[in-house]
Amino acid sequence: MKHKVSTLFYIIALMTTIMSATSCSDPRTYDQYKSVSLQGWQRNDTLTFDIPRQWEGNYQLDLCLRAAQTYPYRNLSVIIERKLIYFRQRKKLEKTYNDTVNCEVINVKGTLVGHKGITSTEILQAVTSFRLNRNDSLQVKIHHIMNRESLPGISDVGIRLLKNKHDQKH
Repeated sequence: MKHKVSTLFYIIALMTTIMSATSCSDPRTYDQYKSVSLQGWQRNDTLTFDIPRQWEGNYQLDLCLRAAQTYPYRNLSVIIERKLIYFRQRKKLEKTYNDTVNCEVINVKGTLVGHKGITSTEILQAVTSFRLNRNDSLQVKIHHIMNRESLPGISDVGIRLLKNKHDQKH
């Protein structure tokens, strides 16, 4: 019985060490998707992401898409509005930035790009890098600017905020 308890203790200690060693290596501080109708993402359907307060450091913002083969174009163009919300001397201040992003969805061979899933593909596209001060937060809004009013084949749209590896605290 004593041997089983000590073996269990060593297994738990090993798992704890492995989890603590790998937990600080993930640079993601925000990773969120919102679903859109697979029958068609409407041009006026603006997706809003509220990113909570962050630590001081350099960050990378990525656009994330899940697309199906039914998407009718090779590329997707979106406007990403980033609203930086910060407090200086007890006053809430906001500054807005707009980025136009063109993302390849289907390559020249006619197949989906990105990481293949069961029914769709996940596509990641870098948007911009920027610096945040401690307690700064963001609101990100995304809408497509394609010719068609309704875009079939896009199931989910998301954003990912990554903290620069040199700025991470362990």
